[in-house]
Amino acid sequence: MVYRSYFAMREPGVFAKDGRSVSALHGYLDMVTKLVVDRRPDEVVHVYDHDWRPTARVDIYAGYKAERPEEPADLTIQFAMLREILDRTGMLQAQTENWEAEDAIGAFCLEAADDDKIEIVSGDRDLIQLVRDPVVTLLFTLRGVSDLGVYDEVGVLAKYGVPADRYGEFAILRGDPSDGLPGVRGVGEKTARALVQEFPSIDAMLEAAEAGTMLIKPGVRAKLIESRDYLDNMRRLVPINGEAPLTLWAGERDDNLVEDAAELGLKGPIQRLFAALESVHAE
Repeated sequence: MVYRSYFAMREPGVFAKDGRSVSALHGYLDMVTKLVVDRRPDEVVHVYDHDWRPTARVDIYAGYKAERPEEPADLTIQFAMLREILDRTGMLQAQTENWEAEDAIGAFCLEAADDDKIEIVSGDRDLIQLVRDPVVTLLFTLRGVSDLGVYDEVGVLAKYGVPADRYGEFAILRGDPSDGLPGVRGVGEKTARALVQEFPSIDAMLEAAEAGTMLIKPGVRAKLIESRDYLDNMRRLVPINGEAPLTLWAGERDDNLVEDAAELGLKGPIQRLFAALESVHAE
């Protein structure tokens, strides 16, 4: 969401009095405020990548996110500023050491009780695999947070034709360009969907392919067999690591933040955020 804010607000941009860009912060804080107003959550947790390209995943497949450009320097600065600002709002922040934000979110979902309700707000499709009725719903950012795709188990099945808990297998077969995963050569979305619908696992697909089943076209059978090593590696790489150690922290709310934020050009967003939080907590 911070990245979305950064690129959406670069022109003309928002700047602190000392000239630093704060466009990403301005947009992100206002998105959080809208979510608080619209969704009325009991708690908000801001989750970070500790390592956006974890060694554990790169060791499995060197191409993992290899084509993504480095983070712009002025955005790196804003991430550091965001942590300091959120410390002074009293809201929770979280990450998992040496892993991605999706893994930290996975840890939350793994620990959730059956009567909990978690709404994940993200444009990362990897998080679809965490959807679990009635506990975990993905609010997929289609246009900022003003237009959210609500992915519960029914929503995922309607959109992709596969169960949420098997979305990872679907992505492995089809590939995921955003993560640099090539997929099985010649297997597109339609074929990947059909394979997941027909077989209970990738192991079952491979067994059927090697047995020459007529349920899989000859060309696809050959491609699956050729891709066995890739499929084995991806089944270790793609699943979210909900077992990663979760670090969670929160500072004390500091009402002086509103005036201090004026120096950063963020007084308005902080005022709006505090007002939204107070409104929810008063209910």
